[in-house]
Amino acid sequence: MAYDTPIGGYARHDAYLPVECTAGGAGRPRRVLSGKTRSVGAGGLEILLSESLPPATPLIIRIFGGDPVHGYVAWVDQGRSKDPGSPIPHGVTFQQAVDPDLVLQWLYRAERQSSARAPVQFRIEVHHQGEAGQGTCLNLSRGGMFIATDQPASPGSDVSLFFTLPGMSHRFSILARVVWNHGKETRLSRPPGIGVQFLDPKPAEAALIGSVVDRICENLPTG
Repeated sequence: MAYDTPIGGYARHDAYLPVECTAGGAGRPRRVLSGKTRSVGAGGLEILLSESLPPATPLIIRIFGGDPVHGYVAWVDQGRSKDPGSPIPHGVTFQQAVDPDLVLQWLYRAERQSSARAPVQFRIEVHHQGEAGQGTCLNLSRGGMFIATDQPASPGSDVSLFFTLPGMSHRFSILARVVWNHGKETRLSRPPGIGVQFLDPKPAEAALIGSVVDRICENLPTG
């Protein structure tokens, strides 16, 4: 995990974790928003949400559906709110710092889930440098996927992915970066293709992908 500037004097860890925020209280109407963290610490979080909450909004926060933590919105990055499809960063300060061991539990669970690979097979459109290609996703994780394709893009390239997950009607549109590739000349047992990492997907789409990965991995045979 990466370390960055502190939140409330505590070390901050870069991590994308599913979070549910109940906003309101004290005479204000309550509403529940789902999103993901971008960094976590014992003193607070940076959270990506689909809509803007005003500073000082009280929050009840659950990470991975765990015990509630109380906090409030300290700041909002309004610079990205002009794009309706872009998540909005919020800085959240906890009313009382949490145990650093709890933060480590969040990070451990995130590492374990992000490494889980779900075997799948569905068609996918890959757009790269103005050209559209076709491929087949053969494994899926919360953070990326392997796409079998005869025209693998070079590592470091950004690609736009368009696909529909099995059993869903929603059409996903996600920007990703090619982490590695291999072609037919490598003569590996797996087909030629690319391994990609998702770049800041929309919180709702990230949650849907995570639910599919969890469901498939839970039903995989053990041993």
